[in-house]
This record gives sequence, structure tokens and C-alpha cells, in this order.
Amino acid sequence: MGLQRALLLFVLAWLACSSCRAEIICATTSDELRQAFVDATADGIYDEIRLQEGIYYTGGQLFAFNAPGHHLSISGGWYNDHDPCDFQHPRADGTILDGQNVTAILSLNTGGSNAPGTALSVSNLTLRNGATSTKDESAALTLFGTFDQDLRVQNVVVLSSHNTTAPPITIYTNVVNLAGFADIYFINNVFADCTGTYANLGIFAQYPTQTVYMHNNTLSLGGASFNALLDSAGGTAFRIVNNAIVGELVTNSRTSNDVIRLWVYDNLGQWDFWNPFTPPAVQADVGNDGAIDPKFRGALDFRPAAGSPLANRGLNTPIGGSSSFDLDGNARVDLGFIDVGAFESTRERIFASGFN
Repeated sequence: MGLQRALLLFVLAWLACSSCRAEIICATTSDELRQAFVDATADGIYDEIRLQEGIYYTGGQLFAFNAPGHHLSISGGWYNDHDPCDFQHPRADGTILDGQNVTAILSLNTGGSNAPGTALSVSNLTLRNGATSTKDESAALTLFGTFDQDLRVQNVVVLSSHNTTAPPITIYTNVVNLAGFADIYFINNVFADCTGTYANLGIFAQYPTQTVYMHNNTLSLGGASFNALLDSAGGTAFRIVNNAIVGELVTNSRTSNDVIRLWVYDNLGQWDFWNPFTPPAVQADVGNDGAIDPKFRGALDFRPAAGSPLANRGLNTPIGGSSSFDLDGNARVDLGFIDVGAFESTRERIFASGFN
């Protein structure tokens, strides 16, 4: 009788936590991705969507997920070995979400309830050709998190996406919106050839307990009222490390008594900070250069060219971490020190023009 009771208790406990187990959903087409969002909404609060390598066209309707308090990660680069989506190439260019210059691309919204210990995550993807003229809609990516939920965008390329909304507009009328109430990680991404009516990249935080980590990104930010808007209502900490930047970073403290706290390390390029109202409280400003040619390989090829000042100029272990791989799938530290930006110099690139 004791054994039967113990077995019954085990089964009941397993059933009770079955909704807490991460469900892995593999998608290979646009229709399967849309169905994955439906399935993820219905089967609990923890889901991982893996996209096989290929191109996913929006076909006139953006990819959207709405489920309050839900944990969701969506990642690309997956392929089949023995089972569907069981191995991953750690690079962003193999899995593409394409708005076809007609629609916005991807919106993930889990706002509406507390969700401690959860995250909303996008990784290993290219988002391209997003287009919208709808107020409050991002042309390429929206992550709207809920309370106690981290946001993460890592190893993602955002290209050729445009918001053309006519006034009146709101602060969310951008190309990329990240709005959260817990920590936000924007790590090892490329952003280029985009225009937003309000901002290109908008990051919105609320509380002094939050930290926003912006590490090892390559940001070409022209073409918006605000190139990149870093906004907080409560003195959020922003740690900006190892970025290659062309354009302006705008800090906005919505409450003058709760100014943004700013740590800035080893950012290179042609950039500066600007604030419309209250200057941030700069806690550290080390190793930065806002007046240097980053020497990319091409207009839309942001790998370091031979002789680039980005090579071996970064901080290897920033607080909040970096990516293990660059956007080509190379190890993130190749020659002893991490490169600034989203791509790592290999020995072949370093000596591409010879030894002289």
C-alpha cells in the first residue's frame, strides 16, 4: 500500500509540473512557424521553437505570438541528424525571416502577468525586408516582456527594414522595440540599412533594479529621428561594451530624479551620446573612441577588414556576458582578445592583405 501511494504521488507530481517542462517545437516552413506559435500558446508556459535553416516569408502577415506570462525562445540554424532540429549551426545567415518589403516581420508579446524565472529570447536569425506604416508597430522586431521576465536578442542580423508611419506617432513606432521589466540582453547583433519614423532601435526599461546589456553589436544607425533610443523611467543601468557604432545613442530619463546609470567600455566607431532632457549618470567611460573609422569590409559587410581597429580591442569578459560565437559561427575570441563588434577576426582576415 505504501508503494502504491508513493507511485500515485509521483504520477500526480509529474502531471502537475508537465506544463512547466520545456516543449521543443521544430518548424521548417512559414506555415509551421505560425502553427508553432499556436501550439506554444496552448500547451503551457515554457516553449522553445527551433527553425530549420531556410527562408521564412511572411506572405503578407507578420509572424506574431501573444501569450501573457509565457516563456518562449525562438532560434534558427537548426538541421536534422537523427531527429528533427537536433543540431544547430551557430550562425545567423542560415535562417532568414523575410517581410518581402510588405509587412513587419516578428512580434513576441508576453505582457500581462508576472512570470518570474522566464525569458523571451530570439537568436541565430536574420530579419530582413520588414516594412510597416502602422503606428506602434516595429518594422523588424518587437519583444514586449512581462514582469520578472528577461529579454534576450543574440546573434541576430536586422537588415533593410523600414517604418514609414505618418504622424502622429508614438515612441514605439520604430524598427526594433525591446520593452521589458527585467534584465535586457542585446548581444552580438548587426543592425544596418534601416529607417524608423521615431527610432531605429528602441530599448525601454522601467526600474532601477534592471540592467540592459549591450555587448559586441555592430550598429549602423542612421535614418531616424533617434538612431538608438535608450529609455528608462526609473534609473535603469545600461552597460554598453565592445560595440562598433556608427550613429548616435540617445539616453532618455523619463524621471529627472531617476537618471539612467551608464557604464561604457571599449566602444569604437563614429558615434556619440545625446540626451534630450536629463544627462545620464556615467559610472565608467573607459577605452572608447567615437571618432575612428572602424574599417568594415564593405558597405553592408561588417566584418573587420585587414588593419581594422576593431581587432583585439574588446573586453573579453564583460559583466552580463557575450556570445560564444560570432555571426559567422567562429569562436568569439580567436587571437587572444575579443574583437569589437559582432564579427571576430580570424587569422585569415588579419593577414588578408599580407604581412606588410
